[in-house]
Amino acid sequence: MIVISVIFGILFSVRYLLVALFLGAYAWAQCTSYYRLSNFRGPLWASITNLWMVRSVYLRRAHLDLYHAYQKYGELTRIGPNVLLTSDPDLVQHMSSPKSGYTRAQWYAGQKLEVGHDNLLSTVDDNIHTKKRAQMAMGYSGKDVEGVEVALDKHILSFLDLIRRKYISTSSDLRPLDLARRVSFFVMDFTTDIAFGHPWGCLVNDEDVDKWFESAAIFLPVVIMVSTIPWLAQLFSIPLVGKFVGPSDKDKTGPGKILRAVKEVVRRRFDLKDHEQKRDMMGSFIRHGISRNDVVAEAALQIAVGTDTTATTIRTTMLYIMTNPRVYHKLQTEIDSTMCRVEIIPDKLARTMPYLQAVIKEGSRICPPTTGILSKKAPPAGENFKGNFIPGGTEIGQCAWGLQRSKEVYGDDSECFRPERWLEAKGERLEKMEKSLGLLWGYGKFSCLGKHIALLELNKVFFEVS
Repeated sequence: MIVISVIFGILFSVRYLLVALFLGAYAWAQCTSYYRLSNFRGPLWASITNLWMVRSVYLRRAHLDLYHAYQKYGELTRIGPNVLLTSDPDLVQHMSSPKSGYTRAQWYAGQKLEVGHDNLLSTVDDNIHTKKRAQMAMGYSGKDVEGVEVALDKHILSFLDLIRRKYISTSSDLRPLDLARRVSFFVMDFTTDIAFGHPWGCLVNDEDVDKWFESAAIFLPVVIMVSTIPWLAQLFSIPLVGKFVGPSDKDKTGPGKILRAVKEVVRRRFDLKDHEQKRDMMGSFIRHGISRNDVVAEAALQIAVGTDTTATTIRTTMLYIMTNPRVYHKLQTEIDSTMCRVEIIPDKLARTMPYLQAVIKEGSRICPPTTGILSKKAPPAGENFKGNFIPGGTEIGQCAWGLQRSKEVYGDDSECFRPERWLEAKGERLEKMEKSLGLLWGYGKFSCLGKHIALLELNKVFFEVS
């Protein structure tokens, strides 16, 4: 009995010792992390835990909380144990410069639909990302896609026809229109048409085909949460865990159903011979050597990101136009005075309309379509930037609202929707505004490859729908 007691005593002692060592190591790690960035101010919670960001994302107010933190604590605010937030256009631009030494942080790793298959957005490795960009640039930019503007005109006509056919009220018949949802249908059909050769069918059917938008409302917040918690992204990257919690193409509903539909489209396209490939984005990817799994990942990304971001800009800008009689009147006057001899305004002509362009810029600025922090990781040796030393490995995210509502850049009325600021600004002030607005599309090695097509949509849709 004495021997057994001694053995149990040793085991208990070892257990307590291991627990003590674990707690000690954790406490040391937390203290080290705290002091490492102790020169930067921010919410108290954020200095010791990611729970501050988790709470903001969960409550779906991260864009506001980040903006308020920037206003309170300044250009470099601490929002996590190893995460800083910036609204400095110079720093955001610097981090994305090819020779800066900054790389994508783990935030990006959570931005994928199917676990284990990275898309261009979720790829963290710099070398792989650079190679993918080179292979996909011609497709995403539309340069390798036949008849982009013609396809867009077709879908704008379909959009207008739907409104006229079903949603024009009369004195005896009220026909309310959910414009926000129909805008999403329009962008979805155009995106899928040029992405893989045929539209999803939302506009023709006037419904959420395959429940994509219903599924996205559930799944996309989960993706954002995974990106917010680094260890969760790493956990989900384990194949066994990922297969258990992630969407599967065997699912009958939700994102898995969408994934199955995408895989079926890709399967049919890979069964074609080279000369049979359509001149769309998917055909471009295939011709440039993108693998089947990567094409599936990109197709899912095009639907999720390409649809949501552009639709958000259209929806919010239309809201500001409709609720500002002065803006609406000036825009309508410019539209009425524009000589357009075809059914849908050509892109080249839309670009010559000063007030229309000012409205597009102001709408994009006042409510940025992407508010994720898009964090980058500082080079191992760290660096000094404007008098602040940023330790190596520190992650720095960007505050989209802070960038686009900066009083220093846009003036004291930066929180007001006022397109005229783009017509009044001259010289250095205009250059600063253009530079800051341009960061909505990324910069340098992380710039958005689909910018040209998104602007093509914006240049036409407000002219035709307003």
